[in-house]
Amino acid sequence: MATQVSSIERLMSLPALFSGKDLTVRFQWTSKAASQYLYLWKKRGLVQPLGGHSDVFANTLVQPRPDWEAALRLAMPSAVIAGIEALRRGGWTTQMPSQPEVYVQAGQPRYSVGRFNVKPKPADWFEASRSGIRDQCLQPAWALADLLKSAGWRDAGLQPDDLEWGRVRKRDQTQFAVACRAYGLSPAALTDVEALLPSEA
Repeated sequence: MATQVSSIERLMSLPALFSGKDLTVRFQWTSKAASQYLYLWKKRGLVQPLGGHSDVFANTLVQPRPDWEAALRLAMPSAVIAGIEALRRGGWTTQMPSQPEVYVQAGQPRYSVGRFNVKPKPADWFEASRSGIRDQCLQPAWALADLLKSAGWRDAGLQPDDLEWGRVRKRDQTQFAVACRAYGLSPAALTDVEALLPSEA
């Protein structure tokens, strides 16, 4: 006679983040059975989905405050934080976007999820940005150059006054120049930005 295992026991045996596929492997369930359990668990508030067709879930029984960025990377390993959120993390702005911008390499897994604004980027962008990515986040000088290249001040969602220019150092200006060359940003745009930088004593 088979032993009954409660949902609580099953969830406690799972990590903080898991996929629906993990359930079929761990518990030897069919995809249909896994979907039924996930539906019931979501209804009871025991799990939360990352969203879209990502098939990634947060086990709120194990970790009540999910690490959605880790969930994002589980679903989309090539994901890189960019845009205003990258500037905020670098201390260059206090603006906090409601949906952090994320770039995912074209051809790699990519899903529409409500917590992030996920955009595809070609492989050559990732190659050009390699030295400007740290811990899967664009460094602020690179994020600014990328914003100016793709949107300009008019449509970037921020203005020069929104940036904490006092946080910018010489090495950042050097990195910005490198990023501008990598992204093919015009020298005129680079001159405009450098004119806004505070002069060093």
